[in-house]
Amino acid sequence: MKKIENGCQDKLDWFDGKHINEILFCQEFLKTHPMRCIGGTLFTVDGPVESEELVKRQIIDMVQSCVTTNLSKRDSSLLESLKIQAYSEPLPVELDRIHCANGIYFLDGHFEPKKVFCNNRLSVRYNLAAPKPLRWLQFLSELLEEDILTLQEYLSYCLIPSTKGQKMLMLIGRGGEGKSRIGLILNAMPHSAMNVGNIQKVETNRFARADREHRLLMVDDDMDMSALPKTNYMALSQNTHVYMETMEIAQNKEEKSDKNGSP
Repeated sequence: MKKIENGCQDKLDWFDGKHINEILFCQEFLKTHPMRCIGGTLFTVDGPVESEELVKRQIIDMVQSCVTTNLSKRDSSLLESLKIQAYSEPLPVELDRIHCANGIYFLDGHFEPKKVFCNNRLSVRYNLAAPKPLRWLQFLSELLEEDILTLQEYLSYCLIPSTKGQKMLMLIGRGGEGKSRIGLILNAMPHSAMNVGNIQKVETNRFARADREHRLLMVDDDMDMSALPKTNYMALSQNTHVYMETMEIAQNKEEKSDKNGSP
């Protein structure tokens, strides 16, 4: 974009001196800020845009020297036009790769240092020369003893948009034993591809279910299944979106999970 100082002194293709050509404006905006709009949600190569307020700020930066009245209304109007211009069909659900912060790791073992549009992107970088996580392995050996491989397999499934090998994991024990540390590790990896929620709210609040869209997994760090008014949430978890998975962490050893049925 051409630099604008002291009003619109430079000629802009999308501004004729009085009016903004929204089609030309959106085309130029998308050249400098590549995005796609899928189901009403804006995506960059890093995944879903968490807040449209940032996009609005970028729009204002481009037009504020040309628009001096009704700036808020014009900003919202341009955002809606931008979504129309950036419309895209849903992205494919890719089960053979993991989108990392620095490229794509394919499950056949090779890595490509490029970024493309994707449903979810991990916040961590792939590093083939990364040292062995000795402290993490020690923690797991102290916490789980015989179930380490099971946990590792489950967490691996959480990195791809598939529920083929699992639907739900429950870690049951007394407070202070270290179960929540696993949730913190997960939060550091998927980051925006994961949300921390409450299973009771997902069951009773439709907005809580909407928050899980475009997420790989959810962690409930203080789950009380006895508070659920219904048990059909387990089926809902898989059907809400094909690339969502759930992880619930229970802390109450006395929890009567047998009353809730299997996932």
